[in-house]
Amino acid sequence: MATVPPIPIKPNSSRSEGTIESDIHVEGAVMRRSELQATFALQGGRTVMTDRYYSAPLRFSRSFRSPGDRDGLCIYTSDVSPGVLNGDHYHSNWHLGQDTHVMLSSTSATRLHPTPSLPSSIHHHFRLEHGAVLEYFPECVIPFKGSSSSLHATFELEGNCILAYADVWSAGRIHRGEAFQFNRYRSLTEIWQGQQLAVWDRFGLEPTFNNPRQSAALLHYTHIAALWIIAPNLGATQLELIRSALPPDGRMLAGASLLAAGGIGVRILGTAAWELQEQCLHIWNTIRPQLLGSGALTFRK
Repeated sequence: MATVPPIPIKPNSSRSEGTIESDIHVEGAVMRRSELQATFALQGGRTVMTDRYYSAPLRFSRSFRSPGDRDGLCIYTSDVSPGVLNGDHYHSNWHLGQDTHVMLSSTSATRLHPTPSLPSSIHHHFRLEHGAVLEYFPECVIPFKGSSSSLHATFELEGNCILAYADVWSAGRIHRGEAFQFNRYRSLTEIWQGQQLAVWDRFGLEPTFNNPRQSAALLHYTHIAALWIIAPNLGATQLELIRSALPPDGRMLAGASLLAAGGIGVRILGTAAWELQEQCLHIWNTIRPQLLGSGALTFRK
């Protein structure tokens, strides 16, 4: 797995923050913009949501206390529309205060519908203050036939933060015979630890120009997962625990390595989204008790 050396450049927060706008103008056309924002703080030893905002079709589905993590807060988000449509732009902004703990997921897959006239895009921005913990395991991203879309996830971490982020992607609606029939897909994951860039992971594919069946990065697989784990003092001991939890059979192909700036990155190739999602959660749970002093994380939907 390729690693990126630390870069002493502070991220420009203005790229992800700003006033809420209902529309974005692109070359004279109008893109519909939907916002979701949340702020968390520690009150009485528990994480609470102190402020929130959302505009349709994005919304907060539910929040609750997990039995094994009574001080943390579990949040589900949802999209009440059929999915990300032509010209849609989704933007979420999350601010985790000092020592807060948020477990975040979505109720359904991110469905990227055809974009006959305007591309669609999604941007998630997370800011974690000192000692905050974020466990982010969203459902799979699925680009439909005829879609041109992008997804950008940015994480800014202060000292002693813990992040576990699983990004699962499908080549399309495989069960409907739509593998690699989207027009274009681009994704970028940035993880900053203070002023150091810990992860800069970019993926892009245009099946018309780049035959995915001939790609050494995909082989014969149709699904990709990336699991990023950032925590203080992660090293060889935790890496060996994670490697021992990687899938042993030939249904999936996986590897794990240390990141240059601290942390662990895991890549998995497979043929089913649910298998990759379960595997990412299983891998994280091998070191979660050691890092958080609590049991296994589960999402019930």
